[in-house]
Amino acid sequence: MEPIGAGFLALVCVPAVACLVAAVVLWPRFAGRGVRPVAARTGLLLGSQALLTAAVVLLVNRYFVFYATWDDLLGGTTTNAKVKQVQPNRGAEAAPAGLAHRVTTALGPKRRGHPRDPGKDGRVDRLDVQGARSGLDAQAYVYLPPQYFQPKYAHQRLPVVITIADDASGGAAAWLHQAKLPDEALAAAATGGVQPMIYAMLGPVRRFTPARPRSAEPPSAATPRTGPSGRPGERGGRGHKHRTDGSRGPIGVTPVTKRGPAKPRDVRPAGCLDLPGVAGGQAETFLSKDLPLALAGTYRLPETRAGWGLAGLTAGGQCAARLAMLHSDLFTAAASLNGRFGLPTDGTGARTVVKVAPPAAGTGATASGGSGRPVKQGPDDPYGGSEAYRLEQDLTWRLQHLPPPPISVLAAAQSAGADAQAAERFTALAKPPMRVDKLLVPGARVTLGEWRSELPAVLAWLSAHLKGE
Repeated sequence: MEPIGAGFLALVCVPAVACLVAAVVLWPRFAGRGVRPVAARTGLLLGSQALLTAAVVLLVNRYFVFYATWDDLLGGTTTNAKVKQVQPNRGAEAAPAGLAHRVTTALGPKRRGHPRDPGKDGRVDRLDVQGARSGLDAQAYVYLPPQYFQPKYAHQRLPVVITIADDASGGAAAWLHQAKLPDEALAAAATGGVQPMIYAMLGPVRRFTPARPRSAEPPSAATPRTGPSGRPGERGGRGHKHRTDGSRGPIGVTPVTKRGPAKPRDVRPAGCLDLPGVAGGQAETFLSKDLPLALAGTYRLPETRAGWGLAGLTAGGQCAARLAMLHSDLFTAAASLNGRFGLPTDGTGARTVVKVAPPAAGTGATASGGSGRPVKQGPDDPYGGSEAYRLEQDLTWRLQHLPPPPISVLAAAQSAGADAQAAERFTALAKPPMRVDKLLVPGARVTLGEWRSELPAVLAWLSAHLKGE
């Protein structure tokens, strides 16, 4: 019998009405002086007032439903409700069917003289993701550490780090063959300095194209596609080079077709922006919505932002910091290697072409990005002609004019040059609750292979700022 139940209301309201009638009828009988008449009148008043007050309170509660049950009224419930910010879904059953295709590969660490064992070596999967929201697709390599397959961790959700590379870095395969990320992660976890984490190694995102046959593995380490310069995607011999996208010709030169030069912005969005009015320009939506949804629907990953991090090199590093700053509800930490933090770059590491307003004839006017480097004017404006939108993409401008997000960022760069200056300035501008740590390393560090020696420190930093469940 609950407080708003009709039976309980009748049980209180009927005696209240009866007590009021009794007080009216019996009041003359208890008139007079003496202890007994005074006590009787007092009893009638107190009884009728108490029952009438209870009836009125119950009727009001029934109308507004302040307390629907006795547990609500008395606080006797044993249920502890906990509200938390979750990732886009809560398990594989919520993932859109057909938008993430997983293939197990023979890549990653392997003990010499032993068969490959996921419970001891881990496993590298290839994940083909088609973005339902963005219309873009990408290929990622996901390294699952040995603990993911061990019974001791069967009910635990390991932290996940999304690592972003661009074409200039060699794409997703560069994390496997240049940085040797799975090997470094396995070695770091074995020493106890880094907790077991899952790594989703991502290359450039592109406009959706019909399904086409793909190899389950990138070029193996035994036959690397590298040439005399050591750049990924080229092969020595007669000065001939192979591009990583399958076309032939010198690296860095746009292939020419019968229709003329291909336009990079037609197939690769600039940086990780959502570009208004640009075909295929929904890279931010893919990275912040489609990719986390695909990963969480395929693997056992944390449901809160505390377990999700980002990392990247050059344009990928800038993208990692930007995603964390603009989507702090999804990510809690980001490591940026040689990131400039100003206006976003395109997939090749070049500055995005900006035209806020047409320059006067003959003035040769240029626009300047947040990092202080000049940006060439061009006929296409990726920011839709909006100065406000352009400024919002400048991370240093955001730190100066907008409230800082509650995230942690590692600004890593070589100890001298423009990258070091950008890291210094970005660190100086950060204010609580945002925290920025700086890591300056000696020597020139341009490729992921050159950053490999510093990966243990980067992984240790990420491990200290991410939490599993």
